[in-house]
Amino acid sequence: MTTILITDFVTLNQGVTPDEGTPIYERIVESLNQGECVCLDFTGITLMTTAFLNVVIGTLYKDYKSEQLKDLLSFKGLNDDIAIRIKKVTDTAKLFYADTQKFESEIDEIING
Repeated sequence: MTTILITDFVTLNQGVTPDEGTPIYERIVESLNQGECVCLDFTGITLMTTAFLNVVIGTLYKDYKSEQLKDLLSFKGLNDDIAIRIKKVTDTAKLFYADTQKFESEIDEIING
């Protein structure tokens, strides 16, 4: 198992920008492609944005099925706020990657009426 300590990749123990998430995403994919399970360790993280998590976790649903990620990806050191954000990101990513055109159409309908 590969453990990725999120604080090794972010500034001031905060995962804020999508750009900060890219190296973590790449490390996850590298490990998954080698058949390894991945544990994301959020110990010490004080702030985490949805934009950051969309890159780190949400993008995984583009290339991996939900069942695969459930078996291969685990989390450690989550506080309640981060756990809620991860749930929101994964739920949205599942919907988005299941049918991107439908999802974008529905969002457009909501925004533009």
